[in-house]
Amino acid sequence: MAERKKAVVEATAKARARAEASELAVGSRLKQVREAAGLSQRELAKRAGVTNATVSTIEQETHAPSLASLHRLLTAIPISIADFFALPVSQKNALFYNADDLAVVSRGAADLRVLGSERRDKRLQMFIERYKPGAGTGDDPIIYDGETAVLVIEGTIEVEVGGETHRLRKGGGYQLFGRVPYWLRNVGKTEAVVACACTPPIF
Repeated sequence: MAERKKAVVEATAKARARAEASELAVGSRLKQVREAAGLSQRELAKRAGVTNATVSTIEQETHAPSLASLHRLLTAIPISIADFFALPVSQKNALFYNADDLAVVSRGAADLRVLGSERRDKRLQMFIERYKPGAGTGDDPIIYDGETAVLVIEGTIEVEVGGETHRLRKGGGYQLFGRVPYWLRNVGKTEAVVACACTPPIF
């Protein structure tokens, strides 16, 4: 029984590690910088002192490398870890997503997902935000230097901006220019869903 429990714990840990590596797009990034350096998987593995299978499984997002292993691979290219994670993980000009494919910004009563996380060079950022009844953007106001446009897809929200409070329902929305502090809260009895576009991107 103890061995079975240990196996389950190890399998769960590995699955979590794979999921985290996938969210960080380690495999996609590694493949991108490897190919940009003109290296095959075998050549990179030899330089870094790891097996060819290690490089292959990392790029397939089926293996999450340790920080030490990742450092050895990046040193062999060479590229710093900071520059590695600053790279866009895709150069495609057409990106498509199902609901489960969107990158997670936050989970819980306020669930925020974002499109286009693979492209760090984008000039527009789109969020899909879901708020449970009573949930919102928090105690502190959101202050953003760029433009923000929000469309209410489901539910009823309340937006406080400039000392005024506005209640918006499905089909309504708002647009803000410059550093305008605002709060958003779901004041309805059902989940509120909004689509939010920002330019330039927040991150």
